Amino acid sequence: MNPVSGMDGDYVDSAVSDYWALFSENALAVALPFLTAVLAALLVLSILRYQRLNRRVQGLSLEMGSASRSLRNADRDLRTLFDQSAIAVMLLDRSNKSVLYANETAMTAFGARTEEQLTASVMQKPDAWSAAPFSLLDFEEIIYKTGRSGLQKFEWYFEPVGRRPVWLDSSLSIISYKGGQALMFTGVNITDRKHAEKADRYRHKAMTSMANDNGLHATLDHLAAMAESRMAGARCGVMVHNVEGARLRWVGGRSIPEAFRETLDGVPVAFGAASCGTAVFIRGRVVTRDVRSDDRWDRYRDDAELAGLRACWSEPVLGSSGELLGTFDVYHDEPWTPGDDDIDALTDPIAIASLAIERHQAKGQLEQMVLSEQMVRRISTDLLTLDPEETDEGLTSTCRALGGFYRADRVFLCQLEEASQQVWISHEWAGEGFDALCQHTARKYPVITAALAKVFAGKASVIFSTERDIPPQLEFLQDLLALRSNQSVLLAMVHRGDRMSGILGIQMTAPVNPWTPQRSQTAELMANLFGSALNRNQLLHSLTYQAVHDQLTGLYNRHKIESFMDQEVARCTRYGSTFSLIIFDLDHFKSINDRFGHNEGDAVLSSVSSLVSNGIRESEIAGRWGGEEFLIILPETSLDSAVPVADRLRSSIESHRFSIPEPVTISVGVAAFRPGDTPHELIQRADAALYSAKESGRNCVKQSF
Repeated sequence: MNPVSGMDGDYVDSAVSDYWALFSENALAVALPFLTAVLAALLVLSILRYQRLNRRVQGLSLEMGSASRSLRNADRDLRTLFDQSAIAVMLLDRSNKSVLYANETAMTAFGARTEEQLTASVMQKPDAWSAAPFSLLDFEEIIYKTGRSGLQKFEWYFEPVGRRPVWLDSSLSIISYKGGQALMFTGVNITDRKHAEKADRYRHKAMTSMANDNGLHATLDHLAAMAESRMAGARCGVMVHNVEGARLRWVGGRSIPEAFRETLDGVPVAFGAASCGTAVFIRGRVVTRDVRSDDRWDRYRDDAELAGLRACWSEPVLGSSGELLGTFDVYHDEPWTPGDDDIDALTDPIAIASLAIERHQAKGQLEQMVLSEQMVRRISTDLLTLDPEETDEGLTSTCRALGGFYRADRVFLCQLEEASQQVWISHEWAGEGFDALCQHTARKYPVITAALAKVFAGKASVIFSTERDIPPQLEFLQDLLALRSNQSVLLAMVHRGDRMSGILGIQMTAPVNPWTPQRSQTAELMANLFGSALNRNQLLHSLTYQAVHDQLTGLYNRHKIESFMDQEVARCTRYGSTFSLIIFDLDHFKSINDRFGHNEGDAVLSSVSSLVSNGIRESEIAGRWGGEEFLIILPETSLDSAVPVADRLRSSIESHRFSIPEPVTISVGVAAFRPGDTPHELIQRADAALYSAKESGRNCVKQSF
């Protein structure tokens, strides 16, 4: 190896190392400021980014806080709105059905004080709910449907413990609540409406029972139930006054224990005989707040307590003439006193009970008359079996028969009109040689009823002759009869019930007094039979009218309209003619009843019936088909002619000012008879036209082709 060469290599290596060391020191010195600047720039950028991100975070926090406050305010406003609402509102947890919120109305409706109690004692307790279809299981089924299909509307019935049952017109929906979802239950209290509907059903049953002669007990049972439906916790009964025995008989009301009814049946009419006997005795209201402390219940207190009865309110039932018919009794299980609403609720049942009892008694009196007819002579039998249209002729024939029997100069019947204080000769017969007393039987004479009754001085008949002048109270007879020597006249009072309604007069000529006790008694019997005949005629007219007419509107009822329909179809089928049918009902009538009450609804129906009666010809027949629906038969009228009649009727009703502060309109369907039609087919076509009118916006006339 060359020593020099080795030394050179080492030198080179050392030089290179020194160069790189120097270069590195210089490069580091040059790059360090640059790196420092870069790092400073990065630091500034980081700080700026941090500040921007921080501002964004603060902005988001503010937004979240504002949204949270808005949500809390919305929840608070919603709860405040619910708390002030008359509608029951509950919010339920969707998962466990616990109550998140309930307003005071909901608490009251379900009989709870707190949400926790409502959850534990109601929502999670099946025994607290009513039977199907208003059980907790049924409610959970509605919740399930809400979760799947959304809003559910339904009616709900609930019986809170110790409270009056409630009906709610309800809905169930899903809403946002406190950042989540909850079930919202709402319910409008329709309890009063439901009770009114129930009362109306019992009223209808009572009226139907009365019309069908189902027995007084059936009618009064319905009326007692009607009163109970209007008064929470009430148990009602109706007792009928037995005048002859001066006692009360239990006839209607089955909610009171039978043992107590049997005990009270036959209670005497006397002061201190419970509440009912006392009420009849004093002819006024008797209220026993607590039978334990009322001396009038001494005899019946133990029986009342065994029956669980603590309070009794007895209201006398009076007839149309003020006679005592019985009592309407309201019992309660706890001490109780009726309020104004209770008194109002009992007014209607008492009025119908009065009508039912009077009708029953009138029917009984009529039956008794028929039994009496079988015991008297043929003349009386003929008199009391006359058809209503033959009554006038029959009374005149009876006067003639009495004249023959007594060999009298004349027989006459005077009828008294108590309201106008007038009397007139309605029927008479005069023997040969004697003129009729009054050529114009329509002429009426003034008379004072009380003074006239004094003439008889409590007797059934009186006799006048030339020896005993007719008194001034009967001045009109004094002038007409002009009694001569040997002439006398027997006047017997004619009664309808307990009121004097006329006078039967028999005038005779005889040298001695012909009025033996037997003859007088026979004349009195005939006077009674005259009164019975007149009363019977009036009753038959009234019953006939009630049988074919609607009580509220005075139009024909459905049964009679169907009979007219059958006759008209048979006539048109036989003679090849035609007739038309108009059927209409009131638009939104249920709303009228709900908003203004059933009394106003009845007034509207009565006004509509008057407009119908005044708007049709005598040959046309109108009737109440049912509820707010009416039907009119137009004989010998084509469809083209019937439509204008229907439209005039529609217009007259639309323009009429009813007692309610809004117009009333009707929807009308018109159809005409076709050969081969049955009444049912014709009514179906007219009804289809009526439905078309409803679908077309109501207040219009549609015809069936």
